[in-house]
Amino acid sequence: MKTHHIIADKLAQAQQRGSCVFAANIAEGKALRRRVRAGELVSPYRGIFVRADYWDSLNDAERAQHLARCLAARYPSWVFAGPTAAALYGFDHQWSIHRAGLYLASTDTSRPGANGIRHIFMSEIPLARVQGVQVTSVDRTLVDCALILPFASALPIFDSAFRRGVCAVGGLRSLCAGLRRDTSAINRLLEYVDPLSENGGESSARAVMIEEGFPVPQLQRVFEAPGNPGEWYRVDFAWSFPGGYTIVAEYDGMVKYTDPAMTGHRSIQAVVNQQGEREHKLYEWGVSRIVRLSYDDVMRRQPLIDKLCAAGLPRNA
Repeated sequence: MKTHHIIADKLAQAQQRGSCVFAANIAEGKALRRRVRAGELVSPYRGIFVRADYWDSLNDAERAQHLARCLAARYPSWVFAGPTAAALYGFDHQWSIHRAGLYLASTDTSRPGANGIRHIFMSEIPLARVQGVQVTSVDRTLVDCALILPFASALPIFDSAFRRGVCAVGGLRSLCAGLRRDTSAINRLLEYVDPLSENGGESSARAVMIEEGFPVPQLQRVFEAPGNPGEWYRVDFAWSFPGGYTIVAEYDGMVKYTDPAMTGHRSIQAVVNQQGEREHKLYEWGVSRIVRLSYDDVMRRQPLIDKLCAAGLPRNA
């Protein structure tokens, strides 16, 4: 297809901004739609366009952010809320929460959702701006995520926000007091939120442990070499019981093996070997059992349950 230089430039600039494009006039709209029919572009939202190969490379959270930035430019009065706002704030979360669509704040109870847009009603919209996009305040974003999402999906968002120090229990409870609805889901999240959780994967794993009746673990516990406090390891989860029986669980996201920032450009085998040495020393220093948990274990749940039970961790049925 013949190159349309104006459209090519717009697409390139939008991609650099982490956004999509919309037509500035009828002629551009026709040209963009022709490219959709040719398979060069896709239109993930009515009137919004992006390169097909680039769109395929994005995860669900990145797609939500791209759409929100583009729609914010097209509709400046829109205020993004709930899971969409959480993504724009950069809070840790499961990408799958965006498959339900984008969320907008609205003061109009009769406004229907359409075209992949869901509306969250609020009598007053507490405004903030992130990445040039209007969003609900951090507190309101957390409250709405708690009311919309399951516990295991909302806890990573709460942990992330508290870890960054951008919210407080008092402010969230004050906001809840003014809501005319059941806030038990928010109260439960505030009971278990822990800023010591280092990433969304660890938060998701802890949420599943809680939901499946296991004791709440101690996070980021440090184990030291006897007589040498300069040699130590910090573990993701730990439980200690009478008689000195100690269980440790480590969450192994694949990033631990593939991200150069974490591996120092070492090979996967070198990272695995280091993990083996680490485990050997932890056993020497008094750890009784070490459980390794993967993303798949957490998402499927039963493998996580089986591994923790096999290690001797008690569970309330």
